[in-house]
Amino acid sequence: MLAVAYALLTHSAVQAQHNPLSRFFVAGTEERYVVSITLKAQTQIVSTETVASKTYVMPVTHAAEVRLKWRATRRIVSAGKDSGSAEIEENLSEEQPCWAIPQPGEISDAQLEASLGRLCATMRSPLTLRYTENAKGALHEAGVPDLPLDLGEEAPPLLALWLRRAVRPNIVFPSLTFEAGARARQELRPSGDLLKNAQGSESSEWLDAQSDTPAASLHIVQQLSWDPPARPANPADVATHPESRQRHESFFADSITTLSLVDGSVLRTDRLASRTASHNMEPVAGLPEPPQFSSKLTISVTIERLP
Repeated sequence: MLAVAYALLTHSAVQAQHNPLSRFFVAGTEERYVVSITLKAQTQIVSTETVASKTYVMPVTHAAEVRLKWRATRRIVSAGKDSGSAEIEENLSEEQPCWAIPQPGEISDAQLEASLGRLCATMRSPLTLRYTENAKGALHEAGVPDLPLDLGEEAPPLLALWLRRAVRPNIVFPSLTFEAGARARQELRPSGDLLKNAQGSESSEWLDAQSDTPAASLHIVQQLSWDPPARPANPADVATHPESRQRHESFFADSITTLSLVDGSVLRTDRLASRTASHNMEPVAGLPEPPQFSSKLTISVTIERLP
């Protein structure tokens, strides 16, 4: 154990002099975490009422929320000669089963709650994952069973892809100078048939952290908006009212992760992501613009290291 402690302290001193920060692995060590996952679905439609030749629009919101907890145990099976990569076995088991978070009566929706309950139930099965992680936090999972996540998204499944990584107690380190206040921002303009008029950004920033051990926090924000391909229910209606089927989607993710300065491991992280979809409904007489329908699925993940 003294040799391990010396290796970790030496690595910490080296990291203080070199940039950027990275992971350092010691074979045989184990990391234990509690993972809390919250799923919240929300829809918003409008109801219209015409009084004395005037049409009034009233928003109607429905929502549901469920939560569950996992226990995650990561064991470093073996480490590379430079301790910059490792074979890892991660065991996931249910800590607390799915339960519904009560919503105010006027917005509570039984159908949304049932849908989220079914999704939550697919995430309850114990699972063992084996993968390789390198010093930058990138994972290689060839031949590893994936987490059973189907969020009902249209392509591209950005929220599901985010969640598959968000529940892992690790992080991909940015190529960013390691010092408090260091930040970087990258503009995103992906293209393709599924992402029309797409634009977004990704930003990273190192922050000071409050911790009993030497630590720092990494704040990452990602956002992207685009117009998906039109899928008219009735081509004839669209020919008459082309504005009635306009669609728009957006993705947003925000995470703050506290990392150990000794070995780069995760001490705590709060992660949140949402995907919002909206489209115009059929035009309503008396309204200058077609009313909109929107749906939003928000997922939050909290991971906390156990002693």
